[in-house]
Amino acid sequence: MSTRNRPAATVGAVRVLAPTGSSPYWRLTWTEPDGRPGRTSGGRSQQSALAKATAIDADLQRATGPRGLTPLGVILAEYVASPAGRHHKADGEDWTPSHLRQVRSVLRRTLRGHEARLALEVDRALADRMRAQAGTWRTVKENTSMLRGFLRWGHRHGYFTAEQAEMLPERGVCPAPAIQGTPAPKRRRRGRKVTESELYVRDEDAPSVAQVRRLGEELAAFFPRWGRLAPELAAASGPRWGELFQLTAHDVLCTGTRRTVRIDAQIDPAARARRGENRRKLPKGEKTRETGVPAVTFTGYPLGQELDARREQALAEQAAGTNPEALIFPTRHGGLFHHTGFMNDYFAPAAIAAGWPHQVWREECDRWDPATRTYRRVVRQRTQFTLTWHSLRHRFARYAVDVLDLTPGELMAVGGWETETVVKNRYYRHGQEHTDAALAKF
Repeated sequence: MSTRNRPAATVGAVRVLAPTGSSPYWRLTWTEPDGRPGRTSGGRSQQSALAKATAIDADLQRATGPRGLTPLGVILAEYVASPAGRHHKADGEDWTPSHLRQVRSVLRRTLRGHEARLALEVDRALADRMRAQAGTWRTVKENTSMLRGFLRWGHRHGYFTAEQAEMLPERGVCPAPAIQGTPAPKRRRRGRKVTESELYVRDEDAPSVAQVRRLGEELAAFFPRWGRLAPELAAASGPRWGELFQLTAHDVLCTGTRRTVRIDAQIDPAARARRGENRRKLPKGEKTRETGVPAVTFTGYPLGQELDARREQALAEQAAGTNPEALIFPTRHGGLFHHTGFMNDYFAPAAIAAGWPHQVWREECDRWDPATRTYRRVVRQRTQFTLTWHSLRHRFARYAVDVLDLTPGELMAVGGWETETVVKNRYYRHGQEHTDAALAKF
């Protein structure tokens, strides 16, 4: 080896070469994981050369072979190309199509600006920068969860080392959000009795008779055929928004004088119709059910009669070609709604006009600009409702418990909650009996 190529120092797998007479720069050389020679300048001082050599050697130590030189964007494309065997928490089970779309969206956000970085470059500092691309702590945690799964899958496929795959432990510390975001203001705070569960839903936590009526009247201005019906069915039978707005005439069942609604699906918020994706998926918890329909609701609305009429109307629309699926609550074009569009364009103005409590707040946040590949500051006005559409489901539960006298098991069966414990904590355990028993002993 010539004097020119004899290293002045060696840092792991990196050779540090002193300047020659023709150049004042230190040089670094090494062998890449795929066998190609690597070389770069180390700067004008030995100190800077050694520091750079240390960083390069750390990258080489993380390399698992030639695949360690794969850009993150390429690995991501492979990762989200299929849902097969991707579930890292359930022994390699498949993702649902909906979860695949969610992972794709979150990881594209997390890896923004870092797609060209190599697998071997991923250390804790880079991982923190990627998952901190969020405006709130909640989004940082979401990024972290998805990035953790990405690294673990990449380790099993030879892209990342075991150390890289394990650098984000469950319940580990998270970096602070790195982009501007404005958390929504807290909804109405209220005190609670010492005997009540923190989850307990009281009567005032659900829309009143007047509020349900007024919301229906305002929605009817947008959709005369079913605007009044939608909130009444939600408050009297309990379907969630995504379950309600995918119902068809064939889901309304009549047996003698009894009417029921079959809930076998919900709208998939992540599906894209333009891509030909199925916009329906199984209900929450992947549990189907059947729920009852009272003839007259707690507001005095003739729900049974109006639902029958709407069912026949939807079938007639289907025959005419204006409502292909015979949807009970179709868009003006006869299709399924999108949640954000419905809430922004119809629920919000209807609820405000109906006098539902709300507050207006100013959101300042950073939005990614694909053209410049940078974040751009955006300021916009937002509205926060104290009672949301979902609160109609709380009204259903209170009606079922306080008026129909359903047991926890019965309410769970028709409402689709996960367990009786959830139902008891939210709608039954007010604890007044404990207060009464204690006071009786004084």
